[in-house]
Amino acid sequence: MLPEVRVLLERARSARLSLDGLFDVLPADYWSRAEAGSRWDVRDQLAHIASADGMLRDLLRAVASGQPVVWVGGTEDAAELFARREAPVAELAAVPLDRLRTLASETRAEIEPGFATLNIAMLEAGVFIAGAVNRWGEPLRWELRQYLASWASHDSAHEASIRGAIATTPDLSTVALTQRRRS
Repeated sequence: MLPEVRVLLERARSARLSLDGLFDVLPADYWSRAEAGSRWDVRDQLAHIASADGMLRDLLRAVASGQPVVWVGGTEDAAELFARREAPVAELAAVPLDRLRTLASETRAEIEPGFATLNIAMLEAGVFIAGAVNRWGEPLRWELRQYLASWASHDSAHEASIRGAIATTPDLSTVALTQRRRS
């Protein structure tokens, strides 16, 4: 495995361990809390984490097949990408928490072997995210290495949001909305 890739993978592993540690000690009544301004409560954050690596798996497969340009989620349409990101969260709404945590671990374990196959040329492949544009309004291009650096901190961003949610007293209207959404 390339040293650059190993560092990114270790960063992602470290962030996941920290997030798992937080989940280990999270009281049951905190799972329905959401950070102010967030659409997702803690449970939704976990559902996203359990499903998000699937998009990376598909992206790595596309790069490995020789595609010099890939789109996250396999789409150039921002609304479709948003829907593809949100759909798994809704689909996993009724899945028990312990199963969600297992899914998150399984999906991560599934993608890790793909990192060993990456070479320098693959790390230079163009990655685009629907809706992300540069200052001229053109689709914004990242090299795969840049995208992976962002992915490595993905769990840390969710951990920060979760910590914000658990540090905030729940708003009664948010609690009612969450309960209505789940029923």
